[in-house]
Amino acid sequence: MGEPTAADIEGLSNRSITVYQQADLTREGVRGVGGPVSMAARVRTYGSVLVVGANGTGSEFERRPLRPGLPTMDIIFVQQGEFAYLDGGAWLRSTGPLLLAPSGLPNRVRFTTAWKFVVARIPRAALLPFVPMLTDEVRIFPELTLPERAMEAFLEHSVNSEQDVTENDSHTVNRVILEMAGALLRERQGEALAPQAPRMALRNRALAEIANNAGDRQFDPVRLAAVLQVSLRHLQSCFSATGTTIAAEIRRERARTARTILQDPRFDELSINEVSAESGFGSSSSMRRALEDTYHLTATELRVRRG
Repeated sequence: MGEPTAADIEGLSNRSITVYQQADLTREGVRGVGGPVSMAARVRTYGSVLVVGANGTGSEFERRPLRPGLPTMDIIFVQQGEFAYLDGGAWLRSTGPLLLAPSGLPNRVRFTTAWKFVVARIPRAALLPFVPMLTDEVRIFPELTLPERAMEAFLEHSVNSEQDVTENDSHTVNRVILEMAGALLRERQGEALAPQAPRMALRNRALAEIANNAGDRQFDPVRLAAVLQVSLRHLQSCFSATGTTIAAEIRRERARTARTILQDPRFDELSINEVSAESGFGSSSSMRRALEDTYHLTATELRVRRG
C-alpha cells in the first residue's frame, strides 16, 4: 500500500473529479456576502495534490486542511476579483494575483465582487524535497512571473479537463505540479536554484521524515538518524550549519500540526490535552511553549483568531 492520495483523504470519487454546486458549498459553510451565496467549485486530484478551480460572486468561506497532522501549502492564483482575508481580527484587502498560504492561514477569505481562482493544495511534506525551508506566513505578490503564468495555465487546464487519467498519468501530473511549485517557492523565498550540496540534500531528507513522523511522541533525533542511516553527530552538523537543531525542527513541526488542528472548526471538541497528544507533544505545557515561541500566540488565541 502506498501513501494515501488527496482523494483518499478527502473522500472524493475515484474518477478524481468532484464538482460542488451551490447547495454543496452552503453545507460546507460557504456563505454569501450581502446576499445569497453564488459559487461553484471543481476539484481534481493528482496523487497527493489537490487542484481546485472556483468562481462566483460575493462569498465568504474558510480554508481547511485536508486532515489534522497534514499541513499543506496553498498556491492560489486569483484570476478575477478583489479579496480580503481575516488576520488578527482585521480584514485585509488585496488584489494580488498570487497568494501563498500555509494551512490554517488565513482561515476566512471574503470576495465582495465577481471572482475566479485556481489553487494547488499540496502537502507540506511533499514539497520539502524541492524547497529547503517553507515559511509559515501568508505572502501576496502583485505580479506573476512567466513561469508562474505557465503554472497557472497548467493548473487551470488540469482542473477543467474532462479526460480521465491513468494512474501513470496522474503520477506524472503530480510530479509536474510539485516541480513547478518547488521552483515557484524557491524563487519567491529567495532560495538558490543550483543543485544542492550533499549535506543540504541530507537535511532536506531529514525534514521530510520529520514532517511525516513528528506526530509520534517517541520520534526524536536518535530515531531520525537511525531512519536515515547516518550518525547523529553528522546529522546534527547538517542542521547546525543553518542555525537550527533537529530537536527544534521536530518541535516546530509539532507546533505546525497543533496550529492546523486548533484552527480547524471540525476539531473544536478536542481539549488542549487532546490537541497536544494528536500533535506529538509529551504534554500540553510543552505545546503551549512551542506555540508561543513559534507563533507568539496561545492555543486559545489561535482558535479565536480564525473567527
